[in-house]
Amino acid sequence: MRILFLIGIMLSYATFAASAETDVANVAYGVSRGAEPDTVVSVQADSAVITPDTLRKQRRANWLVRAYRFCDRVLSPPRDSNYIDVQNYNWCAELQVTSRLEQYELDGDNGFHFELSPELRTRVGPFFGWRWAFLGYNFDLKSLFINSEDTDLGGSVYSAAFGIDLFYRRVGGNYRIRKLQIEGKDYSDIVKDKMFKGIHIGMTRVSFYYILNYKRYSHQAAFSQTNRQLRSAGSPIIGASYAHNSVSLDWDKLASVVMPADKEYTSPNTFQKIKNDEYSFTGGYAYNWVFAKNWLAAGEITGSLGYLVHHSDVSKGEGNSGSVFKQIDSFYRKNIAFNGNLRMSLLYNNGPWFAGTQAVFFYYQYGNGTVMTRNLLGSLYVYVGCNF
Repeated sequence: MRILFLIGIMLSYATFAASAETDVANVAYGVSRGAEPDTVVSVQADSAVITPDTLRKQRRANWLVRAYRFCDRVLSPPRDSNYIDVQNYNWCAELQVTSRLEQYELDGDNGFHFELSPELRTRVGPFFGWRWAFLGYNFDLKSLFINSEDTDLGGSVYSAAFGIDLFYRRVGGNYRIRKLQIEGKDYSDIVKDKMFKGIHIGMTRVSFYYILNYKRYSHQAAFSQTNRQLRSAGSPIIGASYAHNSVSLDWDKLASVVMPADKEYTSPNTFQKIKNDEYSFTGGYAYNWVFAKNWLAAGEITGSLGYLVHHSDVSKGEGNSGSVFKQIDSFYRKNIAFNGNLRMSLLYNNGPWFAGTQAVFFYYQYGNGTVMTRNLLGSLYVYVGCNF
């Protein structure tokens, strides 16, 4: 229902913008400077007399049209036509197949190391877009038969000069253990590939980025297919992001997995829950290579450094004790987050029709001074669609 509601808003807004621009362009009105106060001079346009009530309505409509035109200038600024083909299509529809892989790690004190990953899953679904925004829904082929409590949502806004990525994840019900080490003892052979529902991972992220060379490099051509890159070009990228991260681990459930095979297992109980807010700055570079007519190979790599504000389970570390290097390491493990993003795309786009494949990898790393978390997400997309 939310998707249908948003699509309805998009359709209404696009229809209004088109009709409002036409109405304002075809109607003229004015007030005579030499007329008496509060005297409105009626001007005929298309054989229709404009009354004071009509003027007020037109002025209100004109403010909305100006707002629309302002958004259009911001989202679609002038670009070099020798490098970018700004297509006149307003709508886009595509069918997309998505495969996702993930690896999650926890590294703690006293030789604690824990690796998990879910099974590879494939999703199929339609997408529908209007100029800058895409909406869609993916059907997880396995979840049609398996009850899953995981929630994984994402969305992006692509414009010529900037973009916005939204990310919401609440997962943990479908992880399998890949490796477990505690105090130097390896339990991997005992627990490998066993289902583990004692970990819950959450992330809510909003990222904003700005494309410095947007007049020649088209981010839309590479990752939303709404424009075409005519000549090879690249651009530096800068941005900022905010994220709310959380991870909780149930040590009793982990013990129930290990102890049937090893009665001497001792839980390290390093932490119960990590929760923090992350504020990051981003920088990177992107390049579009036009190696043949209508063909494009694109790559983008960005990295970010962030500062963490903790809300639970924060290790005090060594404070001001120890050497300078230990203090720096303690500050890094507790207060610094590192993120990396790699996007690659290969596609054919002749204007009305397009098809291609895209790979996206995200790497997140943050800790609380005692435990360091690392999360690698990878997605592979294969799509075909049309602009109209």
